Amino acid sequence: MREILGSEYLELRVEHSVLEEDLIEARSKIRAIVAPDPKSASTATMTSRTVAGEGVGIVDAFFQGLVEQFSKEYPSLTTIRFAGFDVKAVIEEGKYHRGSRSDALGEVRLLVENDHGKTFEFVATSRSVTGAALQATLDAVEYFVNSERAFLATHHALEDAKTRNRNDLVIHFSKRLAELVQNTSYSELIEARRGRS
Repeated sequence: MREILGSEYLELRVEHSVLEEDLIEARSKIRAIVAPDPKSASTATMTSRTVAGEGVGIVDAFFQGLVEQFSKEYPSLTTIRFAGFDVKAVIEEGKYHRGSRSDALGEVRLLVENDHGKTFEFVATSRSVTGAALQATLDAVEYFVNSERAFLATHHALEDAKTRNRNDLVIHFSKRLAELVQNTSYSELIEARRGRS
């Protein structure tokens, strides 16, 4: 995807979040600022967005907010689901300013499954377990957003190669599409594009 998108590859980060949890009712709300990572070359392709969501926990609330925010542009996000979620402390000797080690890194490992049953792993670490959980969730959404963008760019290039009778490029782009469709199904996306033409 990085090769296909080049400088248009989108890298995102959570800059700020406000969380509210009702532990008795098991309801959570989040408002988070999601922005392009300044180290990314693609900062021009997206501006900061406020993501708001509700769910049974912070991760569920954030994921629901991300899907609601991005699925209008990237409908393939509605085809993914969580398959696993782990949180652990990364305890290292002599790395802490507090003897309690309560400032240890938290590592969140998130498994996401597509509509074909294929599993993808996303890992984030932070001194904030919540921050790591939010970033791992955002990394998953970022991956599928970039996958859809790469699929569309390749599909467009394939159609162009067909109109120019460039069989060498048709073969090349067809192979790329075959790799990208392993991420998720884009059939609805293609049908929607054809309907607009």
